[in-house]
Amino acid sequence: MRDLDFLIQRNILKTGNRLLNIRSDNLKAFDLTPNQSETLLFFDRHPGAIILDLKDYLQISHQAARNLVERMKEKDLLQAVVSDTDGRAKQIYLSPKGTAICNQLKQQGGRVGSELLRVLSEPEKEDLLHLLEKISSGTINQR
Repeated sequence: MRDLDFLIQRNILKTGNRLLNIRSDNLKAFDLTPNQSETLLFFDRHPGAIILDLKDYLQISHQAARNLVERMKEKDLLQAVVSDTDGRAKQIYLSPKGTAICNQLKQQGGRVGSELLRVLSEPEKEDLLHLLEKISSGTINQR
């Protein structure tokens, strides 16, 4: 059984590395880092969220999240608006440029995903998604 676990882990890593290399090439075209890409996708899914939400999502420090948002505002990818309910908080939204780039990233990701998963039937894809979500929700003990 241990050999099977190891083989599964190796195949997940191999696939992950392949996807990371493709993603890295795609992000270079937009002058984005992986964290900036994830930030665009986060605020696309959660418009009006605050930096604290991004910090929790990316599992980074508040300072790192704030710096990330500031750099992306300088690139005109994000916009900050003072919250109606809490004047101390700023809600973050994609700018029109950020929205356009985010849409392009999602299209590229969809094409890569389609190519990667073309060997699977729709029921197999659903099974794979379920299994990956189950794996992702578990905790890993590093010893």
